[in-house]
Amino acid sequence: MRDKVLIVTGGLITSQETSLWQAARKCWAQLTRARHAWLDVKVKLTMAEPIVAGACERAILSLRPKAMRETVRDYFAKPAEAMTPSLTEVVLATLLTKAGLPYERMNLDTLYADPTRADELLSQCACVFLSTTYLHDLSELETVVQLIKRPHNRIVVGGALVGVLSGKWGGLSEIDLVAVGYGEMLVGAVADWLRSDCRELRAPSGGRVEVGAHSRFLYSGVPEGRSLDGMITPDWGQAERDHGQRFRMIYYESVRGCPYRCSFCNYPFLFDDTVFRTKSAAKMADDWECYVNELGVETITCLDSLFTIPRERLAEFCKLLIQRRVRVKWVCYARADDLADERTVALMKEAGAHQVQIGIESGDPQLLENMNKACDVEANRAALANCRRHGLTSIVSLVVGFPGETAASLERTYCFLEATPPDFYFLATFSTRVAGVPLLEPDNRRRFSLEAMPNLYSMAPYWRHGTMSCAEVGNHVRELDRRLMRGKVSLNAALFYQGMLNYNANQRDTLLDFQQRVADNHSVVRSLFGLAHRWVDGRLRRDVARHFAPVSARKPQVV
Repeated sequence: MRDKVLIVTGGLITSQETSLWQAARKCWAQLTRARHAWLDVKVKLTMAEPIVAGACERAILSLRPKAMRETVRDYFAKPAEAMTPSLTEVVLATLLTKAGLPYERMNLDTLYADPTRADELLSQCACVFLSTTYLHDLSELETVVQLIKRPHNRIVVGGALVGVLSGKWGGLSEIDLVAVGYGEMLVGAVADWLRSDCRELRAPSGGRVEVGAHSRFLYSGVPEGRSLDGMITPDWGQAERDHGQRFRMIYYESVRGCPYRCSFCNYPFLFDDTVFRTKSAAKMADDWECYVNELGVETITCLDSLFTIPRERLAEFCKLLIQRRVRVKWVCYARADDLADERTVALMKEAGAHQVQIGIESGDPQLLENMNKACDVEANRAALANCRRHGLTSIVSLVVGFPGETAASLERTYCFLEATPPDFYFLATFSTRVAGVPLLEPDNRRRFSLEAMPNLYSMAPYWRHGTMSCAEVGNHVRELDRRLMRGKVSLNAALFYQGMLNYNANQRDTLLDFQQRVADNHSVVRSLFGLAHRWVDGRLRRDVARHFAPVSARKPQVV
């Protein structure tokens, strides 16, 4: 009797791909369902170029000096997080155990890497819980749903993507239930629905049920108050028993939402909620102390949109870790203006902080103002300087192509990074994928002469504004990326993703030399990618031109 739930997590195409052939198969499967996806192809092509060149450089590493060989091989050794399951899997397993439902687990990679095992798991389970946390658009979701659907199984879909799609999408005929909001508040209701043979669906208190064109939608409602201390604690001990191994690194979450309103960001609106909610410093310290002392955890990666706010909570938490002698290395997302306070950085480092990821976004003051970042260039500069001074690894994200972006603003961004280099950088192409963010409100569209193509079937819908078009942004990203690599300014996070968790500053100069070789050598790779870029550019320009009206017909920009 099939009475189990199969938890399916992971992304269709991720930055952790280990097989170029398998990644290509996934891309092709997704692109066959995508629509107007030439910008999506351009983004993937731009990201893939240094990765492929890097693989070629590693293949001839034996020809390089001994110091480089040893450093690069040590850096790319099997990372601690390689076998760690996603936090979503662990939370769902904890909740299903509490609800009394047996379960199995599967990563989406299994569908391609081991289809026999995937089919075995799918045949054993009456219901599939599919997380969309790492899926980007409907082309990816539909691809996955077609692969996991069986005549006997029910499919329940939840996670970040369905939250983005909610209200603009009627579901799919293969999906029985779309769960929107807090999973901690939804699993009990879904368990009751399964026990009723899927006849009776009741929303949790404060939630609701809606009927879409193809699927039913179950909304969780929101917690009472702003505290998340009452949420279930993910049972990583149970996860270790499930997988039959110990995890040196685990994931943690302590906030939901964000109190800021950056124009491009949807974090404040996830979980069908707009209120910023947090766990207390005491609750966090209790959890971490338990994970370290009882499970032997060595590293904790915090997945919060912003771990450093409220700043008072951060200070209390760091002091508790120090007082309790909780020896653990940790990674988090941070705001630059919090790290601009050197005392905060010093306290974090003393408490075990190892790496911070910072949304710098741009080195141009006007761009930051356009983004409503509420953080200026000087704060960004001070944050990076403080991280360097106290040995806290910095990873910065930058958005290329935001309204107001020009060749001059990109030059200012490069000069900013050159003057105060982070350890790693990641370049993100500006996107209008998520409806409802502040930038897409009518006033901002008029302000920036922004046109955006509504397209749920691409992670990169077409756009155009007063200073740049999506038809040209990809080449700006490519040029800035190569310039940063050749100039040995900072390490490319996509190229070095595999070993970032264990990076240390002593490796920096050697890795920068290796990166320069990746950018300067391998002319065959560059030529092949150059041909591919020109082919994609032509199709992107034509498709964008077909969709948008001629520039002369557009309304003038309002400054």
